[in-house]
Amino acid sequence: MKTGKVYLVGAGPGDPGLVTRKALECIQEADVIVYDHLASDSLLNEADDNAELIYAGKQAGHHHMKQAEIEMLLIEKAMEGKTVVRLKGGDPLIFGRGGEEALALGREGIDWEIVPGVSSAYSVPAYGGIPVTHRGLASSVHIVTGHEKPGKPSSDVDYHALARENGTLVFLMGVSNLEAIAKNLIREGKAEDTPAAVIQEGTTARQKVVAATLGDIGEKAREAGICPPAVFVVGGVAGLSGQLDWFGKGPLFGQRVLLTGTRFLTRKLHGQIGKLGGEAVDLSLIQIYPRPDEELADDLLGTEGRLKPFDWIVFTSGNGVRVFFECLKRRKVDFRQLASVRFAVIGQGTRRCLAGYGFQADLMPDPYTAADLAEALKTEAAKAASGNASILLFRAREASEELSGRLVAAGFSVVDMAAYMTVLDTRKEELLRNSLKDMDMVVFASASAVRAFCRMTEGMDKKTFPKMVCIGPVTAAQAAKMGLEVTKVAGEYTTEGLINSLVEVAENGIDKTAETAEKK
Repeated sequence: MKTGKVYLVGAGPGDPGLVTRKALECIQEADVIVYDHLASDSLLNEADDNAELIYAGKQAGHHHMKQAEIEMLLIEKAMEGKTVVRLKGGDPLIFGRGGEEALALGREGIDWEIVPGVSSAYSVPAYGGIPVTHRGLASSVHIVTGHEKPGKPSSDVDYHALARENGTLVFLMGVSNLEAIAKNLIREGKAEDTPAAVIQEGTTARQKVVAATLGDIGEKAREAGICPPAVFVVGGVAGLSGQLDWFGKGPLFGQRVLLTGTRFLTRKLHGQIGKLGGEAVDLSLIQIYPRPDEELADDLLGTEGRLKPFDWIVFTSGNGVRVFFECLKRRKVDFRQLASVRFAVIGQGTRRCLAGYGFQADLMPDPYTAADLAEALKTEAAKAASGNASILLFRAREASEELSGRLVAAGFSVVDMAAYMTVLDTRKEELLRNSLKDMDMVVFASASAVRAFCRMTEGMDKKTFPKMVCIGPVTAAQAAKMGLEVTKVAGEYTTEGLINSLVEVAENGIDKTAETAEKK
């Protein structure tokens, strides 16, 4: 078997928007991703559906895997002929031990490549309003480890030399040694009134900045409860943090929002949450698997590749719309064959997805329920004096049969087609359980996402879960049925409605309108 290749990839400082295009391409094409705890979960959501995800995180005082074990894992996976991504927070070569991993791979004759990442050494200070260089204040920057190997007989950090530098000093991984670092610099001659700052969890919704002097930064950081990961900056530029403060604006700042829907939906919500200052964590718990084109084509197409005659085609989600039209495109079906077909949809999102393929919905009930859609179709059929109209119901395999039953009972000729299925993405279970510890809200946009969430969190204390926000009453009812406490149901069952609900919850706390919506 041909040996695979390993990419040592920098994931950036925390904000997934700061990842490079090449890094994203590597993630999307990888067979195996070995990731650290500082790599954003949202980046892992971009992995191929069949990629293997392996956690090898290291935190102060706790190593999930030892360095030698990580290197051996990379070698073994590459030897299996796989494309491997070693995803590391920040840059893989700046205190990331990427050089050690590259040497280990080279000794085994394995092809490897470095994909640099945006380092926290300058990006985190930038998000804290601190330029690491600035005319008149700092013409150089020095990046120093704040955490050396335990048990070393002496430090490799030359505090005597650093104390005499006029440039900016940036200490990474130094929170636990913050006061010791400050005392060492002062002992070696650095002025106590030198501006200093520490930035915790920079570039994320949890960012916290403490600015002080070198003499009192330790005390100020302790009072503020600063904890890892954090970046410690010493030098005149640290005094600019208040003047150049730009990050952390918007009604959702400080809020970490877990998005559980399909990748298509999470990408749509992610940017909107970011614009409002929040941090969206994309964690798609379900995957969409369409039936093979051959099977769909047999059910949809007649002789000579022509679409079978239907008066109405009903879509209950955007997933169904995409599966339907992409199948027709691959089979080279002329969309003009749909000229006489009328379309009925449930929900604004489904309507917009249909419009994206050039077709307007002829019918969309409000509220968006199966019962309302069936009644609306009966009314339309009565107007056209065609009570026995033929209907193609294009839906998920696991969807409720309520709509199909109501349509048949109303006298329609119904082809109930299970065109795709939603499958639990079990690779995300560990990610989900770990991420819930630091989330403020969880968003559900479908009943299937609720079921997936509950399966993956089985045994966990539901009382510890973040606030739950649902796109509509059907999703909320499923959540309630499974023992989840719903905080808010979107008044408008759309992505815009979800965003508005998140803002309301962030500003007002728990909102009991969820109970009212469920009763309706």
